[in-house]
Amino acid sequence: MDWKKWFRRERTDTAADDNEREEEPLTVLPGATSRPIDLDAIDAIEAHMRWKARLEARLFGAKKDLIAADQVFLDKRSTLGRWLYGRGQERFGTLDTFSELRRHHAEFHRYAGQAVLAFNAGQRDEAIRMVTGGDYARASQRLRQTITRLFEEAEGPRKA
Repeated sequence: MDWKKWFRRERTDTAADDNEREEEPLTVLPGATSRPIDLDAIDAIEAHMRWKARLEARLFGAKKDLIAADQVFLDKRSTLGRWLYGRGQERFGTLDTFSELRRHHAEFHRYAGQAVLAFNAGQRDEAIRMVTGGDYARASQRLRQTITRLFEEAEGPRKA
């Protein structure tokens, strides 16, 4: 499975059973001159999607106890953030798209933190509105699009 199929599957296939998924390695980019993509990047992106799903489940769920907003605001502490400021920086730091990805990731955490602050203030409906639309949703979309562009750049031009 190439990385584009993997990314589309991860974005859309939340209910699929793992047994139904293709069992191909995720670490090689497609094309005649396939090069390995940093497996840590794939792991970091998957961890980010799980983190986002857990946050949204918590905001939509019945639990009312507070969420540590100060931790949500910190983009460098998440798995994707650690990759962006570590191995990702080492490997892709010269690319403009990588800088854009770091900016979008920080922006996403800022909007997630704002939703958590609303939730903690007892404004659950407002927190849900923030997560299902508005800046948080747009930041999440920009993050996914920028990750895709970064992988396309890392793949380089295809030979015909």
